Amino acid sequence: IMKRYITIFFTLFALTVVAQSKFGYVSCKDIVESLPEYSVVTKDLNELLQKYEAEIDRADLEFNKKYVEFIEDQGSFPQTILQKRHRELQDLMEKSIQFKEEVKLAMQDAEKEMMAPLRKKVDGAIKQLCEDKGYSYILDLDKNTCLYINPKYGVDVTNALKEALGIKH
Repeated sequence: IMKRYITIFFTLFALTVVAQSKFGYVSCKDIVESLPEYSVVTKDLNELLQKYEAEIDRADLEFNKKYVEFIEDQGSFPQTILQKRHRELQDLMEKSIQFKEEVKLAMQDAEKEMMAPLRKKVDGAIKQLCEDKGYSYILDLDKNTCLYINPKYGVDVTNALKEALGIKH
């Protein structure tokens, strides 16, 4: 019985502490996209993507050209040459698919790398805001984990965070 009372006591104590805690919430994605550096990062990412797309287009043109030649000339070649050309086309197609996957991964890595300083800047401002305003924590609404936030306990810190980062709102 004593163990039960202790458990109930600590549960009520924890609920009291949580109820008294002050927290903030914000969309970090919106904050990051408001930073002046964000336009530079997106411009650089778009330029990188255009270079990759140009190489993909070049490879596709090469493949299409060889495929058309193969179709046009298939009646005039002996079987061994047809098989060789067919394998070459298959290799080109496989390399193209592999390159497109590599581009996808490279773009994801580039985005993570280029966005990291912005994210770090926002994270630092969030930490400072928590300490300055006495928030127990700040929730990131981008994760869709908060179905409802009671305005009696939670505070939208978007404007305060923008102000801390020098973003005009």
